[in-house]
Amino acid sequence: MYFVNWQRKVSVEELNGQKVVVKRNKPTKEFHEFLLIYVYSLISMILIHPSAPPTFSEIMRNEGRDMRKQLEKIGISTPKLISISDIDLIEEYIEGGNLYVALASGQPAALAFGAGCLTGRLHKAGYAFVDNKAQNYLVRGDSVVRTDLGFIQKSSSHYARSMDIGSFLASVMDLGRYREIEKAFFDGYVSESGCKFSYLSIILRNIISLGFSSDSKMMFKNMVLDATMLIDA
Repeated sequence: MYFVNWQRKVSVEELNGQKVVVKRNKPTKEFHEFLLIYVYSLISMILIHPSAPPTFSEIMRNEGRDMRKQLEKIGISTPKLISISDIDLIEEYIEGGNLYVALASGQPAALAFGAGCLTGRLHKAGYAFVDNKAQNYLVRGDSVVRTDLGFIQKSSSHYARSMDIGSFLASVMDLGRYREIEKAFFDGYVSESGCKFSYLSIILRNIISLGFSSDSKMMFKNMVLDATMLIDA
C-alpha cells in the first residue's frame, strides 16, 4: 500500500511492462505546500528557533535526479526515478509499501532502526528531511528507502534536525508498538549521528502528533511514556 499524500494522488500502474508508482499533482498541491511551509515556520517561531523552510522552487528540484545522486553518495537509497514533470512524477515500484503500514501490520521494528540510520546519516551530511514521517519510507526486503524528497533542505540547525526526529515519532504515535519502534529508531539514529534526541524533538513530536494520529487514545497513552533516556540533557 502506498501513502496518498496531500500534494499528489498516488497510484500503481504499468509502464512498458513494468510496474511503477505514478504521483500526479493535485489541483491543491501548491496550497498544501504553502500550508506545510507556513506551519514549519510558525512552529519554529513559537518555539523561539526561527528557521526558513524550503522554497517552492527547491521542492521540485529536490525530487530530481541530482538530489537522488547526492543522497546515494551519502548512503541513502531512493526509488529509481523514471520521469518527472510539472504534472507528475514516476518512480519504480517498491513491493513492500510504506513503513507505517509495515510497522502497523507487525513487521520487525528493525525497519525503524533503518529509518533512524538514514536520518542520522543525512544529518551528518548537513541536510534535513523536514517531512520525515514513516509514510515517506518504503520497505524493500529488510531495509528501507526514502521517497517524497521535496522538502529536503541543506541545514544543520537544531530545529530542522529536531523536526526530522519529531515528525517521524509523531507519525507512529498511534501504534501500540510505539515504545519498541521509538527505541529502534533511536538506536539507528545514534549509531550514525552519535547524538541522542534533543528535548526539542520530543516537544515537536507532541505537537505534530495531534495532526497525524488516527487513534487519539493510543497517541495520548504513548505521549506520556518516559523517554528521558533517549534525550540529551
